[in-house]
Amino acid sequence: MTGEFAAAWLPSVLVPLVGIGLPAVAMALLFNVIEARD
Repeated sequence: MTGEFAAAWLPSVLVPLVGIGLPAVAMALLFNVIEARD
């Protein structure tokens, strides 16, 4: 039951999270590297 439930909602949560979170983290890291260089 719990496995099927997780399989049902996990992709719908993970896809937007990765789609928004990954670029945000990448941009923050890039920004920090650029700022640290000055």
